[in-house]
Amino acid sequence: MDINSQEHIKAIAPDIAKAYQLGKDKKYDEAYQVLLPHFEAKEIPFYFEETCGWTIYRYLKAYEGKLSSLEMRKALASYLSFASYKPSVLHSCIMMQAANLKKKHENDFRFVEFCQMWKLDSLRDEDFLPAKGSTANGKSIEFQSLAENVATRLYKELKTRHTVEFVNELFPFFVTIKEKCPNNRFIRMYIAQLYYWQGDTQKAIDEYKSILRVTPEWFIWKHLGDICEDDEVKISLYCKAMTMMGKEEYIGELRLGLANLILDSNKEQAAYEVDQYVKTYKANGWKISGDAYLLQNKLLGVVPSNQAKQFYRNNIAKAEEFAYSDIPVEELSYHGIVSNHAGKEKACLVNKQKQIFIRTSVTPLLRKASAGDVFSVRVYESQNRKIALTIHPTGKRDESQKDRKPHNEPNSADACTISGTISFPAQGEFCFIDHLYFVPEKITKANNLKTGDLVNAKAKKMPDGRWRVVSIIK
Repeated sequence: MDINSQEHIKAIAPDIAKAYQLGKDKKYDEAYQVLLPHFEAKEIPFYFEETCGWTIYRYLKAYEGKLSSLEMRKALASYLSFASYKPSVLHSCIMMQAANLKKKHENDFRFVEFCQMWKLDSLRDEDFLPAKGSTANGKSIEFQSLAENVATRLYKELKTRHTVEFVNELFPFFVTIKEKCPNNRFIRMYIAQLYYWQGDTQKAIDEYKSILRVTPEWFIWKHLGDICEDDEVKISLYCKAMTMMGKEEYIGELRLGLANLILDSNKEQAAYEVDQYVKTYKANGWKISGDAYLLQNKLLGVVPSNQAKQFYRNNIAKAEEFAYSDIPVEELSYHGIVSNHAGKEKACLVNKQKQIFIRTSVTPLLRKASAGDVFSVRVYESQNRKIALTIHPTGKRDESQKDRKPHNEPNSADACTISGTISFPAQGEFCFIDHLYFVPEKITKANNLKTGDLVNAKAKKMPDGRWRVVSIIK
């Protein structure tokens, strides 16, 4: 049977029209059921493929929370059986539904194979743009683009199914995401791991080291430790991650990995890691790993250490040298705490060459420091940002700097003239000067300010104690 013949088109047209009308009446299930026999027979003419594709999408969208994985996969397979699917709004909508299916039915939906059939080069330019929305109180927010969402889903599946064939085929797609979605802070981590799965450990290590220069997050240290072959360096990398860890719920694998590595050299610390892991998992009602039970058996009778934080701090030097050996260590003096417009506190450190501001959340050392205390710091400069990668006390004092103020700290009680570098937050049309002085959107746009611009400005102290730029001095 020629499904594109005039005779077949005329024969199937009444059902297509019926389904179309049911769809207009928002009876999406009935519309889909009318066409289901034709989908199963693979007899949809080219002429009706787009109409039928929208029927499939609306059915999936309307019932995604109620359909079984099999029903959803069957509908997606019907769409993929069409001969002419191509880059379009419909094609992207179908991918969106597939990505949602992946989240809900991870064990029985092969997302990698779906993407191979869907063809990732079918993504439109619009699919790389973040989706915009708003909160209940009207605040605008941005969500990941469809392309980024697809990359995240693919990476999650590749973690358990990273065949060389899959990785090599999908690698160019991840590179494209990196180029078109530069604000995605996870994509470089995905690429580093893809290098590792390809068997190129050195490229993976180099990529992780590069990430650590601009995004020194605990999970990057952990991933670098996962692929490092030197056990002493691996222990140090895990300890570095532990000094920067976020929520306890995130670090179960990290604790077990560290416990395994120090099982013979420091049983008390290993027992502490396993004990913390088990407590967290029991408190949350999660399934405890078999590896944790094995470690518990090997550590029977061992009293957990009560000096865990000190152990981490004592073992981070090799990790920092491994990641940052080419970045020189400088001595900077502490000058006190300042707050930016958002109320976030930053510590100011200076020497004769530079002034930097460090989030006090980076290290508790800065919350306890006194003016004039000297720290050894590795500073990395990227796009006119100064990032403190490592910071350690030297025990020295710089008395000559004790009572001096940072060059942009105002002397007047309510107004000052300042100079500094423009920086923008992750979201919003406003900006800051030296991360301290808020520049409203109106002034930002009127002066066409861009990241890295050096400007002079007048600032006024607001009733809440924060500083706001009132004009740019030309």
